[in-house]
Amino acid sequence: MIISHKYKFIFIKTRKTAGTTIEYNLSKYLGHNDIITPSKQANYLAQNYIQQSSFSKFLNTLNLKKLSKFFYFKFTDHMHAIEIKKKIDKKIYQTYFKFCVEREPVDKCISYYFMRKNSQNSNFKRKNMSWNEFVKKKRFPIDTNFYTHNNKFIIDKIIRYENLENELSSILNNLGIKNFKIKKSVNNSFRETNPTITENQKKIIYKKFKSSLKFLNY
Repeated sequence: MIISHKYKFIFIKTRKTAGTTIEYNLSKYLGHNDIITPSKQANYLAQNYIQQSSFSKFLNTLNLKKLSKFFYFKFTDHMHAIEIKKKIDKKIYQTYFKFCVEREPVDKCISYYFMRKNSQNSNFKRKNMSWNEFVKKKRFPIDTNFYTHNNKFIIDKIIRYENLENELSSILNNLGIKNFKIKKSVNNSFRETNPTITENQKKIIYKKFKSSLKFLNY
C-alpha cells in the first residue's frame, strides 16, 4: 500500500495483482514523507507506515512520550480502502487519486492457488492440494471489499492487470510522474504450469467473483 503526499495518490494493494512490483517501481519517485507498507517480498521498501494517532499527539504535548507510543497505529500491506479512510485526514482521502489493480478471476485464482500450495509456510495437506480440490473449497481471493464499502465503490479507478503498464503509466502521467515504466518485476517462485480449467470450474469461480465483476469487464 502506498500513500503519496508528493503526488497525491493512494495505491490500494489487492492480492495477486503485481502489488509489490508496483511498489518497487514507484518507490524511487516517492517523497520522504510518503508511505509504503512492509511486505514479505520487499520489506526494505517500507517507510513511514507507523503513524501517530490524534491521541498520541495529544499525549506528546503533555510530555508523555513513552505513553504516547502505545497509541501509534500501523498502515498494513493489504489494507482496505475503508480502513485507510478511517486513518487519514478526510480531505486527503477525498482529494487524492485512489486506485488498485484487479485481475481476470480464473487467472487470479490460479496464481493464488500456487501461492497457497507452494509457500514455505504451507502445511503438508495444502502442499498436496489439487487444483480441483482448491476450486471445490471456493476460498478464492475475492477483493471487492478492498475498494468498496457497503457495496459502494469508494476509490477512483481499477486498473486491469492485463493492461497494467499502459493504464498505470497513464494515471501516473496525470499525477506528475512522467514516462513511467515497470523496469523490474518482483516475482514469486510459486507459479507452475497452468492446470486444465473446465467450463464448470470457470462458472464456479465467476459466480463467486460476482461482486467484483460488476466493476470490471471480464
